[in-house]
Amino acid sequence: MDRHARARAGEPGPEVGREQGRGLLALDFDGVVCDALDECALITWLGEQPYDPALPGPGQLARVPEEFTERFRKVRDYARVLDHFLVAHHPAAGAIGSQAEFDRLYAALPQPRVRRFVAGASAARDCLREKEPEFWLGLHTLYPGIPGLLRRAGVPVVIVTAKDESSVRAILAHHGLESAVAEVYGECAAKPEAVREACARRGVPLEAATFVDDNLTNVRGVSAAGVRARWALWGYQTPEHRAEAAEFGITGLELTGLAGLLSTF
Repeated sequence: MDRHARARAGEPGPEVGREQGRGLLALDFDGVVCDALDECALITWLGEQPYDPALPGPGQLARVPEEFTERFRKVRDYARVLDHFLVAHHPAAGAIGSQAEFDRLYAALPQPRVRRFVAGASAARDCLREKEPEFWLGLHTLYPGIPGLLRRAGVPVVIVTAKDESSVRAILAHHGLESAVAEVYGECAAKPEAVREACARRGVPLEAATFVDDNLTNVRGVSAAGVRARWALWGYQTPEHRAEAAEFGITGLELTGLAGLLSTF
């Protein structure tokens, strides 16, 4: 696993040690813990457009065309990592109707452009987070019930996300939840490997861990690794994924049922 997928904030604290081996709760971030559609659309726009650091954040957001935000909303349903967000700049993105169509559009993008986009989007995010923290943090909303779930989990909670670790930790700290999460695997493109590593580090059997993600592809991948994986229905999903879930007998998890997961540990 590369250094980004392995990103973490040091060794687990004492509270993790007391629960070692009992279980593990692994959560995706955007679409499970937090709704950050506007922030993601903004940094996606700035990844390809000239970024003026002198323009305040609200002005930056106002410059994003409404039609671009709508295209991004479509792309967000299929994207799994920051690189994929670049597809929103493709004029055909608004007509995407399947994962295969999305994957074809992304595969056709020149990799040097993808790398430039990721660097530009990441730099814009870093600048907004550091220079205008209140504006930037205000673009992230925790889903109802999430703070309480994290605080009373009773087992180590790890975040496994495509978002960068610094952003995730800043958002958690803003809500007083920094101590409720043991580790953050940021910029993670290989979630099954991250969950396996988190379990191994704590002596937790894979079957004693639970993973929650709103992307069905990630859910199926982690499930195949031997972990109980649940598909979050309150985040981003596609009609294609709903049909796939029905085909494979995958039952979605409603937000109201998230707290019930704690009884399984």
